[in-house]
Amino acid sequence: MSTKEQRRQKKLAKKRSKEIAKRKEIAREKNSLQSLAGQIKAAASGPVDRCLISSGLTDSSNKFGSVFISRKMRDGRVAVVKFLVDGLCLGVKDIAALVCFPADQSRIVEQMSESELMHEVSPAKARSLVEGAVAYAQQFEIEPHADYRKIEPIWGDVDKSECTEEFVFGDEEGKPRYVNGPYDSVRFQQQIREKLQTHAGEGNYNIVTMMGGPSMSPYEGFGEDEDWSDDPELDADIDEDVIDGKVVSDPNP
Repeated sequence: MSTKEQRRQKKLAKKRSKEIAKRKEIAREKNSLQSLAGQIKAAASGPVDRCLISSGLTDSSNKFGSVFISRKMRDGRVAVVKFLVDGLCLGVKDIAALVCFPADQSRIVEQMSESELMHEVSPAKARSLVEGAVAYAQQFEIEPHADYRKIEPIWGDVDKSECTEEFVFGDEEGKPRYVNGPYDSVRFQQQIREKLQTHAGEGNYNIVTMMGGPSMSPYEGFGEDEDWSDDPELDADIDEDVIDGKVVSDPNP
């Protein structure tokens, strides 16, 4: 084979390699959009559509409620995320998320408002509140909901430093206060007690045990029957952050 032919073959091989790499990248992007995590990442570059917080989060004796944010997507749908925030102790206790049409979002917000008094806030304030609650809980080795890091990209370019309001977490005494929820298993409750005992110390935390009572489900109205992928395994080999379908994992291990 002549030197000229060898150079030609090398150029062809290099071109084929680039084409293969490009096809793989396109396939990766396409497959990632079949998982909710991939759709949330894609939506993060879109404009914020709605941003609300529960009045309970600004109640000094409660500090419990929802933070809702949605972003517009290029195909006309919206990605919506609801963080269930416990500013007294647990940080982000639960998460619900999905991609839907604007009419569905309106229904979700309406249903959510039936159980919580929601009001519009700036995305910067919402992000500052959520991440502040997470940081507070982590002082006691209490991590946010298992899917938090996968849904966190929804904030995108929101700059929380634009929020000048300071949030104070913990109870009126400045101590973490754990109030068990209706879905908290006995094991989960014991784990929280142990973490507070270890990292806050005796006398530096409060425990309130609730027996029954109304529940607040972060998944209400979030399309529990939706199926987000024709093949849940399709994206698994490409992106380890795949969430199959909506975020519905049990917050209590």
